[in-house]
Amino acid sequence: MKGTIYILVGLACSIFYGCHSTTADTSNAPPSPVVSANNRDTMVTEKVMMVISSIPFPTDILDTLYNVHATYQSNMPNSVENVNQYSQSNTQSINLGVYGADLAYVISFEQFQQVGVYMKATKAMTDKIGVPMAFTQNVFERCQKNQNNKDSLTKIVFESYNIIDKELKENKRNSSEVLVLAGGWIESIYLTTQSYNTNIGATAKLGIYHILVTQKKYLDKLLNLLDVINDSPYCQEISSSLHGIRTDFNGIGPDIAPDVDVIKSIDDKINSLRTHIVKGGNA
Repeated sequence: MKGTIYILVGLACSIFYGCHSTTADTSNAPPSPVVSANNRDTMVTEKVMMVISSIPFPTDILDTLYNVHATYQSNMPNSVENVNQYSQSNTQSINLGVYGADLAYVISFEQFQQVGVYMKATKAMTDKIGVPMAFTQNVFERCQKNQNNKDSLTKIVFESYNIIDKELKENKRNSSEVLVLAGGWIESIYLTTQSYNTNIGATAKLGIYHILVTQKKYLDKLLNLLDVINDSPYCQEISSSLHGIRTDFNGIGPDIAPDVDVIKSIDDKINSLRTHIVKGGNA
């Protein structure tokens, strides 16, 4: 990103002086630094890798949601019937993240009968984006053997997403990798804010509020990533929506009492963005 900025500044300066200093002697001027496309890609990849490694898998959010005694709601995860409507690479990548969060949700809440259903949906998405080795027959067999073991299922899914992460990194598919991460984060926050709206006690609501407070810093990291790979209308649209949500996050904090209006605004915007994503909308 810095390299790109330097190049743009250099071009701007050369144009400016070329137009306004036609008599200047540039014969002894040092050659302008050249940054190859490969070097720029490497710089972007390195930044993506560094930031992604600092953002937790959705399981962390959803386990916390379970621990504060939120209520599981079967109608909240993205319907597995939507899998076939994602035909574009952007929507495939971001909905792979959505289904990953949904898979973590059913595991966290020990809805073991739904694990296979959402694992198949997740596999369908990994096949679409070209990472079929993430959910092989062996993975399904391991899940079947551990079908009632929450810790084992969490470990297996985490390992599969590490394979996805590694494959996308090795092929420098930065946009896909960031969109998978964005989809997982957005779905996790959607499940969190929707849980806040259910008929739960004050203690559970306070616990959910603290989940949102914790996620504030991760939203900043995610926005940094989207700004780095902000080279398509779809990524720009996701980034713009999340920046709007980030504004509302300014109204929450560890020393700020929960504000119903602020939480409702976050919920409304997350809900709107998430609806657009799961419907397969492209910019």
